[in-house]
Amino acid sequence: AADIHELIGLEAAAAHCELGPNGALVYCFEYLEANLDWLVAKLAALADSYVLIDMPGQVELYTHHPSVRNVLQALTGSVHSHRLCAVHLVDAHHCADAAKFISVLLVTLSTMVQLELPQVNFLSKIDLVEAYGQLAFNLDFYTDVADPAALLPCLQAAAGSARDTPFNRR
Repeated sequence: AADIHELIGLEAAAAHCELGPNGALVYCFEYLEANLDWLVAKLAALADSYVLIDMPGQVELYTHHPSVRNVLQALTGSVHSHRLCAVHLVDAHHCADAAKFISVLLVTLSTMVQLELPQVNFLSKIDLVEAYGQLAFNLDFYTDVADPAALLPCLQAAAGSARDTPFNRR
């Protein structure tokens, strides 16, 4: 129902401002923030509907830069009062590596804090998870995240094997 390409294009922004792909994404979100009336008008046409907003996967947009948060806060503010919920997709293959899984947990938490929205986290591509190696725990451990400290032995084992590489031998 709404395509940001109607407002600004990533490739055009990159070329015009001589930016790389991540810089161009930041520029596009800053441009959307400055032209929020465009998005508000598009959403007004979808009154009484559930709306999914598909966002790029570059975590820096949600963890370090304020434009996405500012746009979302404007939509939930007293003037527009949309009810929003963030859905964060994480590739399940991160469960096969304890350090990557801890990193994903930290990025997810950082995103929740930065966006200040209710957030639901999903493991995607779960059918492919065992192609990356056997999981240290059953899948419930990764979905419930009740005790991340249980991953410490996995992290210590990985650190021990990392020290025993040809590059570290004399």
